[in-house]
Amino acid sequence: MFHSVFIAFRLLLGMTLFAGHALAVDPPSVNFQQQGTRLLVSGSLSVPVAPATAWAVLTDYERVPEFVPGMRVSRVIEKGENTRVLEQQGEMLANNMRMLYLGTLRVVEEPMSKLSVQFLSGTFRNMQGQWIIQGKSAPVMLAYQLDYDTGTPYPSPVMVGMLQQQVIHWVSSLAAEMERRPPPKPEPKAKAKSKSKPKVSNTGNTVKQRTTTQ
Repeated sequence: MFHSVFIAFRLLLGMTLFAGHALAVDPPSVNFQQQGTRLLVSGSLSVPVAPATAWAVLTDYERVPEFVPGMRVSRVIEKGENTRVLEQQGEMLANNMRMLYLGTLRVVEEPMSKLSVQFLSGTFRNMQGQWIIQGKSAPVMLAYQLDYDTGTPYPSPVMVGMLQQQVIHWVSSLAAEMERRPPPKPEPKAKAKSKSKPKVSNTGNTVKQRTTTQ
C-alpha cells in the first residue's frame, strides 16, 4: 500500500502546487522508507550556488516565512555558540488537505556543511532531521533527511503523502531562494600592523671621531 502511495506522489511531483506556489521545474529526488513505526523521507537537489550562499539561506532562520510558503512564524528564542532554539508555526498541504503545525526545535550548526534539527515540542515532537550541503564549490547538493516516529506501524497514507510533499516543498523553496540571493560579501581582512623602524636622532649624542696622524 505504501509503495503505491509513494509511486503516485512521484508521478504528481512535476505538477503539484503547494500553498498556491508551483514547485521547481526540476523537483528534488525523493526517497521514502518505513522501518517499524518510523517514516524516513529524504530529498536532494543540485543548486548552482557556492556553499557560503547555501549556508546563508539555511541559517537565515527568522526570514524563513519570506521565502518558504506555508511557514507563518520562525523566530529564535534561544541562542548558543553553535545551537539555536526556534519557535515555528505553519501549515502543510496535500491533495487539498490542510494541517496546521507549531512547536519548538533545536538546531545544531556545523558551519558550511550540516544543520541537525530536533523537534522539542508541538505537532512533530517525535521528528528529527538534517540539512546537508555537499560540495566545496558551486554547484552544491542540498539534501534533507527526515525521521519521524509515528508511534504506529500503520501510519495514515495521508500523513505519508504530507511528509513527502513537505520535504519536496522545503527543499524546492530553499533552493529557489539560494538561486535568487546574491552571494554573501566576504569579511574584510584585518590590516597587518606595519613595524615602524626606530628613528635615529642626529643630535645630542653624536660622537665625532678624530684621526691623528703621527
